[in-house]
Amino acid sequence: MTHYFPPQGQPYPVYQAAPSNGMGVTALVLGIVGLVFSFIPLIGVIAWPLTVLGVIFGGVGISNAGKTPGMPKGPAVAGLVCSLVGLLVCIIWVASVSAT
Repeated sequence: MTHYFPPQGQPYPVYQAAPSNGMGVTALVLGIVGLVFSFIPLIGVIAWPLTVLGVIFGGVGISNAGKTPGMPKGPAVAGLVCSLVGLLVCIIWVASVSAT
């Protein structure tokens, strides 16, 4: 088995990891789970805190992505949208139940 060693004076290339958006991924997970739970009538109460937290984390993730070059903004935007839709479904549930 032969090993490749670069010639003297030439170091191995250094690779930097791409910045990740942890807040955006958190918002995406909370938004998807909150959106799914918001459609279930009695269990939908769980969706309220999940969607509110998803909106907060999505906003922070978008803000962080704007400040750091190369940081992905997509998960934060998708999480914010899912959270807002889930929150809207929760509000519609409350409005329809209180109207009856």
